[in-house]
Amino acid sequence: MPLKCFKYIRSTILALSGFFNFIGDASAGDVRDNVEDRGYLRCGVIQTAFLNKSPIKEMGEDLCRGLGLALFPDPKAVKLVSLTEQEAGQALAENRVDIIALANQKRLSHQLNHVNTTSLFVNNLDISILFKGYKVRDLGGKKICSLDWVDKTSLAIFGQKHQISFGVLSYRTEQELLNAVKSHGCRAVALPRVEQAIFLKQVSGIFPVPLILSSSSADNNLGMLVSSEDEEWKNIVGLYSHALLESESREISSQNVDYIASSTANPEIQKLLGVKGSIGQNFGLDNNWFYRVLQSYGNYQEIYNRHFNNNEIVLKRGSNQSTAKGGALVVNELR
Repeated sequence: MPLKCFKYIRSTILALSGFFNFIGDASAGDVRDNVEDRGYLRCGVIQTAFLNKSPIKEMGEDLCRGLGLALFPDPKAVKLVSLTEQEAGQALAENRVDIIALANQKRLSHQLNHVNTTSLFVNNLDISILFKGYKVRDLGGKKICSLDWVDKTSLAIFGQKHQISFGVLSYRTEQELLNAVKSHGCRAVALPRVEQAIFLKQVSGIFPVPLILSSSSADNNLGMLVSSEDEEWKNIVGLYSHALLESESREISSQNVDYIASSTANPEIQKLLGVKGSIGQNFGLDNNWFYRVLQSYGNYQEIYNRHFNNNEIVLKRGSNQSTAKGGALVVNELR
């Protein structure tokens, strides 16, 4: 059924099952209709690179392609738009993109015009103590190295928590920081988790066993950002994000989705995979929308491993797993 048939629907999807109880009142907006009229999704991705690696950007591109495939049974029905943080918020506010993938709402301009449908990646600050045998107390009076663009607020909180004082050497470029560490000019390095993992691989020959301390004081939650004025579009994107997390928690992957779809008697899984029910139609999607996504891109774990557990970078899940496993990603409700 075409998406536009639902333009004037004002439906309240209340607890169709335990899986879908996060959906509230859906007011129709223009984004979905504009996407259908255009025939493809315009998905913004933030230009991010560290030491010539850009796994966050690449994961965002995968999420864009997956959403495009959920909307259209055509893998080419998506246009990736590369944006800087400085221009991304305005691009969304001016409807030059339909969505921004894996961005921090608080870091973009025009904050009042967009909302994060679901947190899909946490990139909080890590402090890595480089020298073997050094503990947190050994940082007292020493220097922690970082980069100019890194928010130092969480470093101050880290010092207060451990009751130590230290200096911060902030470098302008990644190469300057790398040179300082290679010359043993830093006791520790403070970088967001992804950048830290990439950096530590570069110096693993010199510092093979750093002590990595994760900071929970920062708030660098990345998600799918959409217009805050379009509840209908927000619910569609939220449904997509939630389904990626939920399919992992139910151990449904690209490898077994065909078997599960043909054999499961679980009504919630049947609705998720479009075997029974009309969940897709309630959002102007066909019932096979998420089946296609799983077949082509996999669940959240598969997407995560593709970009953060490979030959280029190995990053433990940590905060990037469900709250049931001690992480920060909410599976059963959208925020």
